[in-house]
Amino acid sequence: MSSLIPEPSLVISPNLAATIGLEEATLLSYLSAVKEHLPSQQKQGFSWYQLQAASIAKQLPFWQPEDIQRVSESLRDKGVLLVGSAPLSESGELLFAFNEACASSPKPRPSPANQPAPENNKRANRISPAWQPDRTVLQLLAQRGVPDNFATEQVVEFVHYWHERGEARHAWGNKFVNHVLREWRQFEQTQNQHKNMDLDQDADRQPDLISESWRPSSDAMEILENHAEIPRSFILEAVPEFILYWRETGDRSTTWNARFINHIKRQWSRFQHTIENDIDPKPISADWRPNPDVFDILALARIDTQFARDRVKEFIVYWQDRNEVRPSWNSTFIHYIKQQWLQAHSKGSHSTRDTSLSHELSDRSWAG
Repeated sequence: MSSLIPEPSLVISPNLAATIGLEEATLLSYLSAVKEHLPSQQKQGFSWYQLQAASIAKQLPFWQPEDIQRVSESLRDKGVLLVGSAPLSESGELLFAFNEACASSPKPRPSPANQPAPENNKRANRISPAWQPDRTVLQLLAQRGVPDNFATEQVVEFVHYWHERGEARHAWGNKFVNHVLREWRQFEQTQNQHKNMDLDQDADRQPDLISESWRPSSDAMEILENHAEIPRSFILEAVPEFILYWRETGDRSTTWNARFINHIKRQWSRFQHTIENDIDPKPISADWRPNPDVFDILALARIDTQFARDRVKEFIVYWQDRNEVRPSWNSTFIHYIKQQWLQAHSKGSHSTRDTSLSHELSDRSWAG
């Protein structure tokens, strides 16, 4: 092997590059070659493969993770690749499948364009609280470029909304597809805004650690408050935990605001649809326990589940002693655990907040 080529070459088809683009052909050729050495999982008629971001970076050193994400999204949009993982910079992995049914799987029956197969119910029914999309629905969404994890994250919100309305429908699968596609388009639009807007700093600036004094920019606050309609106090309450997590990981970035926006949107969406907001305030009972979804919300804030479970009893005793009434003890518990987690992991009592931020955090009207 020539000293100018110290490693195996990546073969790229000129015709393929002319058809889908040079970058797209490069990544596609790499994935096609590397899949031969990866275990596959048969799912929804496709062979799925998983690659760690570190492995991709080592073998494609001429690209940053953002470049790999961009090119893989382009392949997905062109209908060549299916992507089932969150953005590479967040998930640290690429879960992908080539958009061709695996030979060992039965081919799905054709259905009308952009519509899932008809559901068996002949008459309209109200949605069940335990409703879940079937494989046909998820496969259709995957073909439209929507990752499985994104689609399943929309189930709770979708079921909650239609269960509350009490309307009857013939095909909840069709309704779910339309709902998820709207959410996906909005998500992609937001992602594009993050790419096009300089939310953090000049593009030429090198990635840096998040500082203890970091605060979301005015642009980020506007997106969250005005466009996503998330209460300011809810946003600010998440700032210390966000700083703490990323300082502990030691990660460097030039897009802290974009990461913060995604972090807050995920928390708020789950909070809205899993925490009850009773009409009549009530005192806490001795046998009170958090809703299981509370721990999912805390996990989104990167708070250890066992840490929260260990503090349930002290939480109950504290509020029983105070003899106060609240409309939602679950939301109060979330706030309490966040503060306990921050105190347990911060080196200084005021390392991630100042007086004005503490004052704004005292406004918890979003909790009901």
